[in-house]
Amino acid sequence: MTDLSSHRLLAVATGLLAVGTIGFHCIDGMIAKDAGGTHWINAFYCSAITLTTVGYGDICPSDDISHLGRVFIVALSFCGLGMFCGPIMDFSASWKERIPGGVLGPGLFALGFGVLLFTKIEGMEWQSAVYFTVITGTTVGYGDLGPRTDYGRLATAFL
Repeated sequence: MTDLSSHRLLAVATGLLAVGTIGFHCIDGMIAKDAGGTHWINAFYCSAITLTTVGYGDICPSDDISHLGRVFIVALSFCGLGMFCGPIMDFSASWKERIPGGVLGPGLFALGFGVLLFTKIEGMEWQSAVYFTVITGTTVGYGDLGPRTDYGRLATAFL
């Protein structure tokens, strides 16, 4: 499975995000009632942070998650680990030959882009935006700082 083309890899990742988004949207208790924002965007955000193992614990899962919701999260997480820890890692390892600057180039780009996004969209101070971008990019996700707006949640999901 490590020889997947980039198009097939993108299709599988998109499919996992879609299934996760639908599950978070449709299963009761998956998203906190006081999450604010648009429910579909919150569902997409929760799907992305679950699949990438960030897990802020900010709006999902809610305190009143059902057993079905827990089973769904476990299944989605295992599917995501298989996808993101295998083919995505193999694909990313080839960057050093194909992208100028190797791994450092995309890393610095992602950091700069994240800081720009979160200072503009979320109104974070640049120091907080650096911290949040690194914590998100490394999939630590402490939960002490997180996006509060729909646009911030979309930016976090794509970053």
